[in-house]
Amino acid sequence: MKKLILLALTAILLLPTTATAQDKFEASLSGDLVSRYMWRGVDMAGISLQPEVCIAWKGLSLKASASTGFERDDLQDIDLHLDYTRWGFNIGVIDYWTADVDSKNRYFYFGGERECPHQLEANIGYTCKYGSLQAYTMVAGNDYKIDDKRAFSTYIELSVPFRAGGLDWDARVGITPMESAGDIYKEQIVTEEGRTKIVNRGDWLYGESFTCNMVSVRATKNFEFKSFKLPVFVELHTNPYLQRANLILGISVATL
Repeated sequence: MKKLILLALTAILLLPTTATAQDKFEASLSGDLVSRYMWRGVDMAGISLQPEVCIAWKGLSLKASASTGFERDDLQDIDLHLDYTRWGFNIGVIDYWTADVDSKNRYFYFGGERECPHQLEANIGYTCKYGSLQAYTMVAGNDYKIDDKRAFSTYIELSVPFRAGGLDWDARVGITPMESAGDIYKEQIVTEEGRTKIVNRGDWLYGESFTCNMVSVRATKNFEFKSFKLPVFVELHTNPYLQRANLILGISVATL
């Protein structure tokens, strides 16, 4: 597992040096400020800054993105994406790094199973003018079921864009076909007799079985200037499995 993650990270980090000698890159910068950080139906953090830089070369792209919350306990992560796109089809790999207590926020720490702050995810999909269908599966890193078996957490998402009322809309539905990574936590409850006791609860990344864990609709208004654009969006992000919903306001800045 450690060798697989190190190999993927090395390939991602060395890619720019190799390709620059062959051709010229296209590069872009962007950043979001969101009122709440939601990811695949999971409530990750409150108000967050999310910078992103991307370079592309003949269908091959390398992207680094991150999210940093304003509160001390908010999630902080750095993600590296390596993708190849041709004829609308795409394949890629993503390395997720999450700052946490167990790893002492060490980026190059791969020790332990549940203590490893990295997750390596493979993805494949197809995009056309009518929409996009993407499938993602964790293949290495901290991705274990409650019984400590490898989870191979899988997420499948359908996205359909459309335009209405002068705004750009994007409707998304996400499902997980099986039990995803999870953990046990203890919760104090009060019984019918008025006594308190500690019970074990399960907490899953996506769900404990086949479930719809994300339905969202986003409306975006784009404002363009000479060298950059400023999209403003509002998104209703829900998780039918957990019966939760958030209305998110976001402002983006991106180079043209």
